[in-house]
Amino acid sequence: MPKGIGSAHIGLQLNAGNYLIDGQLVKEPDEFIWDVEYENTPFQEKAHGFLWLDDLVANGSQACLSKARLWFLEWVERFGDGDNSAWTPELAGGRVIRMVNHAIVLLGSSKELDAKYYFETISHHARFLKKRSQFAPDGLPKFRALAGYIYSALALEEFASDLTPAMRALAKECEAYVAQDGGIPTRNPEELLEIFMLLVWIEQGMTSASVQPDRALLDAIERMSPAIRSLRIGDGRLVAFQGANSVASAVVEQVLSDAGTRSKTTQTRVMGFARASAKEAVLVMDVGGGVSDSASALAFEVSTGGKHIFQSTGFCHSLAPSSYSVAVIEKAKLEASRMQVFPMTELQPKSGAATMGAVHTGYQEVYGLRYSRKLELDENGRILFGSDSFKCMTDKDKAVFGKVTAGHEDKMLGYALHFHVAPDVDVELDLGGTAVSLKLPNNDVWIFKASSGVLALKDSTYFEPDRIKPRATKQIVVSSQVVNYEGAVTWMLTRLVQERTYL
Repeated sequence: MPKGIGSAHIGLQLNAGNYLIDGQLVKEPDEFIWDVEYENTPFQEKAHGFLWLDDLVANGSQACLSKARLWFLEWVERFGDGDNSAWTPELAGGRVIRMVNHAIVLLGSSKELDAKYYFETISHHARFLKKRSQFAPDGLPKFRALAGYIYSALALEEFASDLTPAMRALAKECEAYVAQDGGIPTRNPEELLEIFMLLVWIEQGMTSASVQPDRALLDAIERMSPAIRSLRIGDGRLVAFQGANSVASAVVEQVLSDAGTRSKTTQTRVMGFARASAKEAVLVMDVGGGVSDSASALAFEVSTGGKHIFQSTGFCHSLAPSSYSVAVIEKAKLEASRMQVFPMTELQPKSGAATMGAVHTGYQEVYGLRYSRKLELDENGRILFGSDSFKCMTDKDKAVFGKVTAGHEDKMLGYALHFHVAPDVDVELDLGGTAVSLKLPNNDVWIFKASSGVLALKDSTYFEPDRIKPRATKQIVVSSQVVNYEGAVTWMLTRLVQERTYL
C-alpha cells in the first residue's frame, strides 16, 4: 500500500494551484510545480524532491491522483536525463523513496509505455545514487541519499548486490550523526523527525524483504524515539525551535506508531532542550549549550491539558527572534552566528518545583549585554515563574553599552519580552491593563502578570501546516529598559482555580 505521510488538505491546495511559499500564498493554477517560483531554491528543492507526491496521494481523490501521475511523467520528460540542478544526491534519494512508496498510485492505471518510464527512471536514479550518495552533505541530505540508495537496492533485482554496501554506509552515518541521547547536531526537531522517519521506513522495507536490519540502524531508532517523545508538547506536535516548522501531531503519532518502539519514556534534557512536566503541564525550553545559530535560544513553549498556552509562530525559517517567546532588544540585530549559550546548572528550585535556565551572548558584542532566563514550574503544574534579565558583566561590556547609548539622553536601552499565545486561546487585558487573562479551549483560565514594564497585547500569527493562510492570534509584550547596565523583569503565569459545578 502507498507509504508516506502527506496532508490531504495540502494535496487539495496543490491540485487547485495554490502554494504556500515563505508564508505567502501564490496562485498558479495552470503551471507545473517546478515552474512556480523557479528561482526560489528552497521551494524548488521540495518540488524536485517529490514532496508534493505525498500530499496528492494523501488526498486520494481521482483529480489529485491524476495530477500526481501527470506531474511525474512531465518531470521525467523535462528533467529525467540527469543533466540539471534537480540531480543532487539528496534530491535523487528523496525522489526514489516517493516513487517506490507510491508505486501503486503511479502505475495504477498507466499504460505500458508509462510503466517503462517508471522503471527506467528508478533504474537511472539507482545508478546515480550508487556513484553519488556518499557525496551528499552531512545530516538530513545524506540520510535522504542513502535511504534512496537502499530503496533502489530493495526494489530492483539488478541492484540487489548494492544493499550490503549501502547499509554499511547508513550504519556508519547513524553511529556518527545520532547522539547517545537520540539528538542530532542541528538540534532541529523537524529534521530529527524526518531522519527518524527515513530510518523507520528502511527498517520496515528490509523486514518486508526478509533481510535482517543492521544493529546500528535499530539502535539509532531506539535512541531517537524517546528524544522525539520528549519534544512533543500540547496536542502532541513537536516544539518549533532552531528553525523548525511546526509538525502536526498526527504526523508525529504516525511516525512513532510505524516505529513500533515500546518505550514511552521522556527525557528532561535532550538535544539541548530542557523539558519539565507537572500534572497536566508540559514546559520545553531551548537551553542550547555551546555555539547557537538560531534566534530560538532561551525561547520556550508551554502547554496544559493537551492545549498550548504559549508556542512559537510555527514557521520559523528566516524569522526574527520576536517570532519566539523570548526577550529581545528593540531594533537590535541578534548576532546568532557567534552566540554562545550557557545552560544554568545551579538554580536552587523550591521543593518539588522543576527549574531550567540559560544565558546567551547574542547581544554582548554589539550592546555589551548578556541575556539570561530562568523558568520554574511548580509541582502542581499551576504556576510558571519566569525571570528575564539583561546585564553588563564586565567593564568592557559597560564601555560597549556606553557607546551604544551615547546618543540617548537618558542612557537607557529598551527591550521587550514576547509571549506568543496559541491561536485557540482567547486572550484579553484585565485588571486595568496590569494583567492578561488567557482562556483555553477546555475553559481553563490562566492569568499572566509581570513585576515591571509596560504590558500590552499585539497581533501575532500562527502558521498551521495544513493551512494556506496563517491564523491570527495575539502576543503578550512586556516592554522595559536597561538602566545602569542592567534590566530585569519577573513574571508569573498562574492557573485560575475555579469551582466546578455538577448537575
